Parts: sequence; structure tokens; C-alpha cells
Amino acid sequence: MESGLQKVIPYLPAVLREAVQKISPAQTVRIQELRLRLGRCMHAVIGGNELAVQPDGSLSPESGEGIIVTRQMLDTLFQNACMHSVHSCQNAIRNGFLTVAGGNRIGLCGTAVVSGHVTETVRAVSSMNIRIASARTGCAESLAEKLMLRSQREGVLIAGAPASGKTTILRDLARILGKTSRVSLLDERGELAASQNGIPQFDIGVQTDVFDGYPKAYGIETAARVMSPEWIICDELGSDDEAAAMIQASLCGVGMIASVHSGTLEELYDKPAVSALIRAGVFKKAVLLGTGSQCGQALQIRTLRRNTG
Repeated sequence: MESGLQKVIPYLPAVLREAVQKISPAQTVRIQELRLRLGRCMHAVIGGNELAVQPDGSLSPESGEGIIVTRQMLDTLFQNACMHSVHSCQNAIRNGFLTVAGGNRIGLCGTAVVSGHVTETVRAVSSMNIRIASARTGCAESLAEKLMLRSQREGVLIAGAPASGKTTILRDLARILGKTSRVSLLDERGELAASQNGIPQFDIGVQTDVFDGYPKAYGIETAARVMSPEWIICDELGSDDEAAAMIQASLCGVGMIASVHSGTLEELYDKPAVSALIRAGVFKKAVLLGTGSQCGQALQIRTLRRNTG
């Protein structure tokens, strides 16, 4: 399988593509993000640090002779990511990102077009952040052992700040559990399985069924009703509708694993939907992931208390 970065390269405009292709293999495998900002250098993010990409493929903490991002470069990348059909991607654009081949996600920053307090689209894109999807097979093995997931079906929250490796950990947990258990993987944004024509591009387990593009609440309800899963896995939990669907599924004996944005485990109780799930007993344990050099590492594992009052 190609690396996530290799699958991003065809979307880049020629000048950026040529520079990225010259980056050494040792550095290529460590790149977590490519950041493009109008009028400034393109940066590669490694271990949480931004390094300017030079035309010869070298990476430097100083901008130096780094490649300056132009409006044409951003427009080319945007059009390529939309497969030259911006209209068909409007739902993703209004949510601030585009998912491309390999499960890579391109975050968009620009001028919001707002109607009735709702963002309709984004125009004049000024920054783009390409988050590189990675299949780090085996990265969740020790975590699965510590949580005893193979022997007991207790819900788990995977918490962490942005770029802490939550999606990568969820993907590997699906692979581990999907070897011996029925897993329904809710892949609303196409990042977890990166399915193309119905075929996952990552190893997500032989007994894992992928609900690609389903809104999470509806997907959870559907999975519990039609696929008889032992586990349901999804990312970026947040809404009340999603929480209600999870509670109903858990009452059917389904184990739930989900990620949530949170800088500390204490913050989980301040999130209404998450707090309701903890009170309902859907999630029994929480894991806090690190960032930067500790990306993907479990810094804390805690048993959750149901009484949040």
C-alpha cells in the first residue's frame, strides 16, 4: 500500500509536487501534515514542528528559500481535491474539509459565506492543511491489552487534542477487534477505512463492516438494527443525536468505541453529550492521547465515574 503522503502528491500543483517528491524517505514517513498559507512558505509538520519545504526537498526550521504559496497553487489544489466538481463537494466544504484518496483530509480556511447563522460554503481559501492519514498497524495492540477489549465488551472513549492520533488508534482497534468480532465502523468522513468503490484501503479487520459517509447518528442506528455488531466504532463524537443513538445501541449489548476532542480527561464531563453517555454507562473507560512527540501514545487510562453531578 502507498503511504498517505504518496496518495496526496497527485493533488498538489506541479511546483509543490516536485519539491515534496524530493523529500528524503526517512522524513517522508514522519510527515503528519502539509500546511499551505497564501503568501507564505509551505510547511511540513513532523513531531508537531513546522518545517519549511525547500525546492530541493530539504526541510528547514527557517523559511529561507522555501516555496511561497500562491493563489494559483491553492486554487489548483482545491480544484484537484474536488475532482473539478466543487458543487458536488459543497457539503464537505461547508464543514471545512475535503477527504481525498487514502483517507487524507484537507482542512480549509478562508472567507465563510454565512446564511442564517449557518455556513453555506467557504470562498477565497487562504490556508489549506493536508492531514496525512497513516496506517500504523499494531499501534493499538498494547492499548487493547490494557483495556482487555478482547475479553470484555466495555465502552471506551479515545480522547485527545487535534493531531493526537485518535483516528489512527481507532483504525487499528477496528483491525484488532475485527479479527474475531463483528465490528461496524462508522466512517462519516471517509478517513477511517478510506473506502474506494466499497473496498477499504486500510486493514480494518476481516469481520468489520464499513458504513461509509453515513451521518453518525443514523449510521449507529442502522448498524445496530441490520448488522448485529458486537462493537461499533466511530470518530469525533459530539452531538446529542449521536449520544442518543449510542445509548440505544448499548442497550442492545453493543460495545462502543469513539473518539472525542478533549485536552484532558476532566474536560469530558463538561461536554453535555459525552457526559450523558458516561452517566448512562455507555463508556466505562477513557484514554487520553498525547501530541507532538507523544502523538498516539496513551498518557492516561481512567475508569469513568457515572455520577457526574
